[in-house]
Amino acid sequence: MGYLPGKILSFFFTMWLVSLITFAVFQIIPGNPALIILGAEAEPEQVVALERELGLDQPLSKRYLSWLKGLCRGDLGNSLRFSQPVKNLLVSSLKVTLPMAGMALVIVIFLGIPLGIYTGRYNQQKRGFIPATLVRLGIAMPSFWLGILLMLAFARLIKCFTPGAFVPWEENWAKALFSLFPPALAVALPRVAILARYVRTAFLEEKEADYIRTAYAKGLKNKTVLYKHLLKNILISITTIIGLILTDVLGGSIIIENVFAIPGVGRLLVSAISYRDFPLLQGIALYLAGVVVFINFIVDFLYCIIDPRIRIS
Repeated sequence: MGYLPGKILSFFFTMWLVSLITFAVFQIIPGNPALIILGAEAEPEQVVALERELGLDQPLSKRYLSWLKGLCRGDLGNSLRFSQPVKNLLVSSLKVTLPMAGMALVIVIFLGIPLGIYTGRYNQQKRGFIPATLVRLGIAMPSFWLGILLMLAFARLIKCFTPGAFVPWEENWAKALFSLFPPALAVALPRVAILARYVRTAFLEEKEADYIRTAYAKGLKNKTVLYKHLLKNILISITTIIGLILTDVLGGSIIIENVFAIPGVGRLLVSAISYRDFPLLQGIALYLAGVVVFINFIVDFLYCIIDPRIRIS
């Protein structure tokens, strides 16, 4: 079996395994969904009737197959807290999380990679001291503190942002996009520092390779050696860390979304945990696991494009 067919098969097998584990975990967690819906003062007959209606009286295997069939149709069940389909709640939250994640990823890539190359190129030199210090500060600063600082900066100093006032896309897409920029920046900046540190380390290690010395010996210009040869050979390492960052960002930043009161996946997850909303928790857990598996699959696919030798092997 080739590299890509094997990865595709592994992707579908992993997703099935994720669905099985997700379903099993939420069946053994203490708590009766019927009792949660009806309340602690419900009559036993009412609880039994609702359990029958929800299919909780059926064997686990039958319930899993029924849930899996619904999953294939895009039906994740109904939320106990909101009395809405879980799919609708997830889609509504993703309309916020995905654009914010997209903005954050753009900031991370366009700041993190150049900053990492710069600090690697001018390592232990005066001109590289301040950027390197900023990178260390970005890694050390807690995200909630950074979020509060950015909120104060945009709301009190620049006076162009209202905390907790997310504008719906249907109302004004430009204002909605702008209201997501401060939280996207808060999500991105620590990850810019992480990517820059990772790129700097890979840059310094690759800089000592024999082919770099050979390129300089041939009389190639410094920029040609660094950007055409060295950067090309650390692309796989950069792709790996960007994939991890993207997985983290697409999961919804729980802290930042709650600091800025943004109705994304992270905030929805906190609400589901607070109210023990098992169907909603199950849907979010499946989404988060699916994001990890899918991004890893995309990263493996990009490996083949960056280095065709991987496909051959």
